[in-house]
Amino acid sequence: MAKKFGSSSSNKKISDEEKKEAIKREQLSILFRTRLSHLKRAQQLVRDDRIAAAVDSYTKYLGILALYFDVPEAKLSPTLFHAEKDMTELLLISHAYWDLAKAYDRSPNLQIDCLRCLEQFMKFTIGFKYQHVNAQIVRKFNNKKHAHNPKAFEAAYQRIQVNSKKCYIATSCFGEFHPITEQLRDFKKSISRHERGRDFIDIYYNYSPKLIEYFETHSNIKAVSEFFIRPFLKAFVWIFLHYVDNKKTHS
Repeated sequence: MAKKFGSSSSNKKISDEEKKEAIKREQLSILFRTRLSHLKRAQQLVRDDRIAAAVDSYTKYLGILALYFDVPEAKLSPTLFHAEKDMTELLLISHAYWDLAKAYDRSPNLQIDCLRCLEQFMKFTIGFKYQHVNAQIVRKFNNKKHAHNPKAFEAAYQRIQVNSKKCYIATSCFGEFHPITEQLRDFKKSISRHERGRDFIDIYYNYSPKLIEYFETHSNIKAVSEFFIRPFLKAFVWIFLHYVDNKKTHS
């Protein structure tokens, strides 16, 4: 009897624990559904230039996500999300960290927080379809010269747009690690020092992904296009390297 009674008590205990866990999950689910209200409020507060209140709302939004995934907010990562299904959420998170980085940049005492949020912004930007859009946001902000720590924001732009290994057309024609692809990345870095060069990079990233996507869905056109593009890129790289060698010789 004692054994039977003990088993019943154990089952009851497990059942109570399962109920508590179910209640906890339900409460967390309800809280999770409120996250976008905090995000929308934060975005409106930014538009109203009520930055301190916006920071509080963004913190609540990110905090809810951290609770949902059972990680510290600083450990939020794109790997916790589905790259395609959660694309909109990933974009929203990147913009939350962007606004937080700008907000913290206003205070000399909060530069560490600014750098952390910039790092998170880049983490939720690089490698995603909206990478070019976010890069343009950073560039426009930098051009206005509003940053108190301009070097940090310039470094963010460099990492997202210039140092990115994305080189759509060359990768499509030769592969990601082909010497010509690498040399074209070097060309991108060299022209990024000039405003016109950055304009060219922005135009390239705006149109080349769409062009490659079109090629991928029209294999015949892709084959013909690559037949002409490959020799053009090879010639371009040869001219670029010749120009660089001449500059080194005369410097």
